[in-house]
Amino acid sequence: MKQVWIIIIAAMFIVSGSNIGEAKSHYKIKHKDQITTDWEIHVDYPIFDQLEDKDLQQEVNTRIVQKLEDTFRDVQRGASDLMGMPVLYYEETGVYREKDLYSVVMTSHISRGEQYNSTVTSVNFENKDHGKVVPLNKMVDMEKLNQRVQKVIAQEPDTYNKEKFTKVRDNTAFYVADDELFLIFNKYEIAAGVHGTPEIQVPLNGIELEQADETNAPFPSFTLNHPQTIQAKNS
Repeated sequence: MKQVWIIIIAAMFIVSGSNIGEAKSHYKIKHKDQITTDWEIHVDYPIFDQLEDKDLQQEVNTRIVQKLEDTFRDVQRGASDLMGMPVLYYEETGVYREKDLYSVVMTSHISRGEQYNSTVTSVNFENKDHGKVVPLNKMVDMEKLNQRVQKVIAQEPDTYNKEKFTKVRDNTAFYVADDELFLIFNKYEIAAGVHGTPEIQVPLNGIELEQADETNAPFPSFTLNHPQTIQAKNS
């Protein structure tokens, strides 16, 4: 068990070090750790403090923190259901930049006894005046995207399970690099567990939707609440 967590921790530093462009100058990494008899938690996550649109900055930070709080609650519930078997939770984060588009990719590794699972989410947004969060289904034509992903899966039957794949979820984690779209799937979602959280890469050309000009669109107000249940000093 210790060896598995050492490998996961090493992977986190590799991912966090692979930021694209100058994204890292726009955020600070926070660290949260807690070890009890029921669970062990190690979380690294970004908090943005240099985005051009401060309303967007607050929304992005809120989404990141809310995701962590939701996962932590799931860990607590899982620990109470499995008395005597601690739940191990580790969160790794990668921040990617392609022009104005930033992607915060968050991978949750959770193990209970001999059971291991990893799920991936992303917060994607445009860093500019009147910027906005960009969901996958607002950036690309999902029908065309599914056609391309199906071709990739069909071409690599030794890696992907064609029977498991039905379609790309609207909330599938993603990032963009060099005009290529990288989709990141949950463990077991489209491949055997040995492949971890597999990535599928497809060209954006031909599937990207034209973005409407929404410079006058109002933004909702958010309150950033940091997790209070995880105790550790910030970096």
